[in-house]
Amino acid sequence: MKIAPIGCLLVAAVALTACGGGGSTSTMPSGPTTSTLSASLMDGPFRTSGGIVTAVNIALEKVEAVGSGGVQTLVTFTPSKNINLLNYQTSPLTLGTAQIPAGQYQQLRFVLDTSQASNTTVVVNGTTYDLSIPSASGPEGFQGSTSTDNGDGPGTAGIKVNVALNAQAGQTYGFLIDFNAAESIVQAGGSGQWLMKPVLVATAQALAGSISGTVTNNAGTGVANAEVLAEQNGTTINSGVTDANGNFQINALPAGSYTLVVNNTWTSQAGAAETATGADGTASVTDPSAVTVTGGQTTTVTLTD
Repeated sequence: MKIAPIGCLLVAAVALTACGGGGSTSTMPSGPTTSTLSASLMDGPFRTSGGIVTAVNIALEKVEAVGSGGVQTLVTFTPSKNINLLNYQTSPLTLGTAQIPAGQYQQLRFVLDTSQASNTTVVVNGTTYDLSIPSASGPEGFQGSTSTDNGDGPGTAGIKVNVALNAQAGQTYGFLIDFNAAESIVQAGGSGQWLMKPVLVATAQALAGSISGTVTNNAGTGVANAEVLAEQNGTTINSGVTDANGNFQINALPAGSYTLVVNNTWTSQAGAAETATGADGTASVTDPSAVTVTGGQTTTVTLTD
């Protein structure tokens, strides 16, 4: 199935003019010149070969839209908003809504407050570790959709995700962003430092659906820490990772048909080498049945690994 570019919602524009009598003419008002844009975020289960991750904490300072309409602020948090991404696995967190000039917008930009180490952390097996965000890296993630910058100065970090939005005057748009911490976080081998190399996926809210399910072995036991890819024509659109019981969720998928692939040994987008627990083997398994995603709905599946 051919899917339209994520977030590219086209609306027909109609020009209205009127002619007056007596040889004079008048032009009807051109109408609004702004669009309404909102953003929400989600995440999914996160488990590594090294243990169970119970929190990925960030401090969000603001959200912006970047494009030909300039840099437009959707929301600013004062003080910065502390968020555990893993609290939003089933219901999204609405970040903000704003009026922006009509035009082309290529990215949504998240500015994180990193001024204190406690602002950005990861909790693994009950222990809290500082989480660093490399500056000016990318493009990263699936289809190279994410990049980072130096933020708005010392003590901040910027994360940008591609959206390709053609905002028409008078129209309303929303984006659902999957932060996908499981693909974004890696522990550096030499220093032991935890790093976030962001892997964000943004999908127009009206199109976004999800796939939820369980991966089991042939005995029916859940397979932990397996990577589940949602693919179209061999291209990965987004992914999820199974928790200790084999449960996974893949968020922010544009409506359409997908092939699911389960990887038992895999390397995350951030470079973390991972191995599933409980699988019958190490080979990847492709589900023979196509899975259909509908906007605003969650499709539930069971996969045998």
